[in-house]
This record gives sequence, structure tokens and C-alpha cells, in this order.
Amino acid sequence: MEVIMGRHPGELILSLLSSAFFSSSSSLPVTTDHWLLNDVMDKGPSPPVDEMGKLEVVGVVKIALACLCVNPQSRPTMQQIDRALSMQGPPLSKSFSMITLDELLGHGGETS
Repeated sequence: MEVIMGRHPGELILSLLSSAFFSSSSSLPVTTDHWLLNDVMDKGPSPPVDEMGKLEVVGVVKIALACLCVNPQSRPTMQQIDRALSMQGPPLSKSFSMITLDELLGHGGETS
């Protein structure tokens, strides 16, 4: 995530940890649901413009977020990561600029 974000993802990690810790309490908001992927990406390089580049970024971010899972048993294995990086996902179902981190965590609507 640090490479994608261009900085240490400390705030993101804290938000994810808070979400996991408080997930049983429906009265507390999940803080990643409004974070757009586009907003957390490093602003130095240009965002991808072609569909293949967008799919690759979404796939890598999904893997990176899965690796941040609080429960080590829920994190992907290297074999699962290798398989995910080797596969091309389906086309994005929404605009790249509208994809939220919550969707990439599997909590929101489908993005691919």
C-alpha cells in the first residue's frame, strides 16, 4: 500500500483496524467506505488511463488490502497472491474514479 499511496499507510491501517475492531457494533461508521481509491493513490505518477492498467491497479490494491487483514489466517497465501496477479479480472463495473476502498475490501458493491 505504501507504494500505491506514495506514503506510509498508517492512517489507512488505523482505520482498517478500527473497522475490524468495531465491526460488531452497527452504530459505529466504517471509515473506509468513503475513501476513493483515486484519492489515496500517489499523485506523482499519472493514474492509469487504459482499461488494462486500471484493472491491474484495482487487482494489486485488492491484494494489498487483503494482506493488511487483522487476522493472519485471513490473509492470502503467496500461492493465492501469485494466482490473483496472473489472472485478468472482469471489466470494471463502475468508473475508476468512483471505486472506494470499502468495495475493494469486499464490503461494498462490485467493482470488477
